[in-house]
Amino acid sequence: MDSLKLPSYTCTGFAITFRYKQAIKEAANEAEQCMNDDLFSHLCSKDTVSFWKSWRKRFCSRNVQPINVLNGKSGDDILPEFTNFYKNVFKPNTFHADAKFKTEVEAVLDDRAHQSSYFTPLIDIKDLVYHINKLKGRKAAGIDDIANEHIMFGGPHLGVHLCLLFSCLLKHAYVPDNFCRGIIIPLLKSKHGDATRIDMYRGITLSPVLSKLFESVLFGLYEEFLGSDNLQFGFKKSSSIYKPCFVCFTRTC
Repeated sequence: MDSLKLPSYTCTGFAITFRYKQAIKEAANEAEQCMNDDLFSHLCSKDTVSFWKSWRKRFCSRNVQPINVLNGKSGDDILPEFTNFYKNVFKPNTFHADAKFKTEVEAVLDDRAHQSSYFTPLIDIKDLVYHINKLKGRKAAGIDDIANEHIMFGGPHLGVHLCLLFSCLLKHAYVPDNFCRGIIIPLLKSKHGDATRIDMYRGITLSPVLSKLFESVLFGLYEEFLGSDNLQFGFKKSSSIYKPCFVCFTRTC
């Protein structure tokens, strides 16, 4: 029996298909290698913004389906679920620790209230303008509906009034109650996770812009007294947690 002979064009078609698939694999590998090189370069240069932008572009999906159920609750029952969750999260680790610190602070303030020798600096308009210029636009407003743009483009007269306000607050050691209030916005941690679980959401607090500006001014005045420990890496200027995390993971493995 004669062997079956395939037409020549069939072999050519197989070869073209093989080369086409091979080219796709090579292109995918090359793109993967380029992405790894970009991530490594951003990590070495401590460019966290570009690092996470490249990471999200590669691993995070933009198609997030809205949900109407959270922890088995739906409708108007979702908001109380978030409220109770964040109430339990933001509690002091030590029982009555906040009351203890409050008592200590009030004792210091009462002691200084009877002293007349200490000096309270006045907020200079140049220092205030410097901190106002550090504000970033297109940020969500806080509970008072005052956005950063209101302060940034308020003009010099607003700056003078803010200097008087902050100087009075500093002189009398007083902070308005609304400065301590914020709006907690739940954000989904991972777009690939289960969006119906409440522990998949992290809360960010939208604080009043005047509160943040006042804190920035105070930090500029008393920065030399507000140093942090050398073992702290997170929430610190020109520092990150990547290296200590890498060391911990390396020693653990």
